[in-house]
Amino acid sequence: MKLYYNPPSPYARKVLVAAHEKHLVERIELLPVDPWKDPPALLAATPVGKVPALVTGDGTLLVESTTIAEYLDQVGEGPRLIAGDRTGVMARTALAQGLIDASFGIVIERRRPQERQWDAWIDRQHRTVERILPRLAPSGNGFDLGDISLACGLAYLDFRLPELAWRGVHSALADWLDRVSHRPSMRATKV
Repeated sequence: MKLYYNPPSPYARKVLVAAHEKHLVERIELLPVDPWKDPPALLAATPVGKVPALVTGDGTLLVESTTIAEYLDQVGEGPRLIAGDRTGVMARTALAQGLIDASFGIVIERRRPQERQWDAWIDRQHRTVERILPRLAPSGNGFDLGDISLACGLAYLDFRLPELAWRGVHSALADWLDRVSHRPSMRATKV
């Protein structure tokens, strides 16, 4: 398998954490790329031109972090990342993905020249983050795909948007993130 990824990407980190949790890292060729530079190797592998992108052993292309993580859950070893109440796990995964998407949207918009930034868009994404945070909760039993997504989303807030100061308002989530950040999969993927 080949995984095209960008180390600071919360989407890529989600996949890498899943790969570590499923004991697959040794079976994956990790190919760091900067997707913003349209590297030929990435574009040859995926017309989407985004990371993460996984090419399986049989040549199947998988894009989108949740889809890739679901695949890794099927082919890897260890506890299932999507087990028991599948609907509940996927609902928590999607909500945490919304946190990642809104946070990433802020970061990308801020990369534009100041005079071209859309302040209303940034404000909208901030409000989305503020609405999502109180609705997030870890599973409380293990470290499933919802938990991985949540941990990667919260860690991305710390990394890219520390001015949001979410930890003071959501101390239970902050404490949980501090605990799970010691997992080998989280330590191995920290930027």
